[in-house]
Amino acid sequence: MTVATSARGEVREEKPRLSIAVVGCDDALAREAQRIAAVELRAALVEASPDEATTQVTATCTADSVDLRVLDPTTSKSVERSVALSQAAPTARARLLALAIAELVAASWSELENNPEPKAPSSVPLAPLEAREAARGVIAPLPIELAALADARLLASRDLLLGGGARAEVWVAPSFFLRFDGLAHYAEISRASGTIALTMPSLSAAVGASFGKTSVRTDISLGARAGYVWMSGVSSGETTTGSRQNGVWAGPELSFECAPWPRARIHPLVSVSLGVHMVGVRGTVNQGRDVMATGIWSGVSVGAALR
Repeated sequence: MTVATSARGEVREEKPRLSIAVVGCDDALAREAQRIAAVELRAALVEASPDEATTQVTATCTADSVDLRVLDPTTSKSVERSVALSQAAPTARARLLALAIAELVAASWSELENNPEPKAPSSVPLAPLEAREAARGVIAPLPIELAALADARLLASRDLLLGGGARAEVWVAPSFFLRFDGLAHYAEISRASGTIALTMPSLSAAVGASFGKTSVRTDISLGARAGYVWMSGVSSGETTTGSRQNGVWAGPELSFECAPWPRARIHPLVSVSLGVHMVGVRGTVNQGRDVMATGIWSGVSVGAALR
C-alpha cells in the first residue's frame, strides 16, 4: 500500500485536505497518480488516517481495472467508480488514474455549490465549515481568469487574418461571467492589381454562461466587438495606383468555447466565434475582389488560461 503525505508534513489551511491510498498498484504509478491528482484538485495531501476534515480516497488495483471509493466529509457522503486502466498505454496510466480520482472527488465536492447544508442525516460526520469552504473553492470558478490567445479570422471577402491577444473573465456567479478581450489581426492580401496590408485591432465585452466543471467546461457568450481597420494598397504595375482606407468597425459577436481540465491552474481552451460588422470598411480593389471588413465574419481561437 502507498499512502500520500505532504512534502513537509504540514497542511496549508487554505487548501482542502485530501488523502489518497493506492492498494495493489505499482509504487511508481501510485506516487505519480497521487501527485497529479493533488495538483488537479489544488489540494494538500495528508496521511490517510480518519479525519473529519479530510476527503479520503481509496484506489484498489485489480488485473484490469481500479476501483475508486471516496469518503467525503465535506458533503457527508461516499461515491464509487471503476476505471479500466488496462485500456491505456502503460505510460499514460498514472495520469488516467489521477484524472479519474480528481473527477470523482470534484463530482462529490460539486454538491457544495448546490447543497451546502444537507438536511438528510448521514453516517459520515459533516466536516467543519473551513474544510467545506476550502473544497468549494476548488470547484467554484475563481473571480478572474486570464488567458493568452492565438486567433484566426475569416472576413466576408474570404480573406484570412492571423493575430492574437489577451482576455479576462470575471465570474459574477458560479455559472455566469463577464468577458473582456483585446485582439489584433494582420494580413497581407494579394490581388491581381497589387497587395493590401490590413491591420485590425479590436476590443470586446460579453456576458456568458458556463456548463460543466469537471473534465471539460463549455462556455457560450454573447457580446459586442469594436475596432479600427487600416488598409494600405500597393499597386503591382503602372496601370493601377495604391491608396489607403481606414475606419471604425463594430458589431455583435457570439462565441462557443471548450476548456479541457478547467480546474487546472493552467489549462487549454479552444473557441469558435461568429460576428457581424454592422459598421465596417470596404477596401475597393480594381480588377479583383474587394477586401471587406463588413458583413459576416468568423474566427477560431486557441490559447491557455490561468486561474
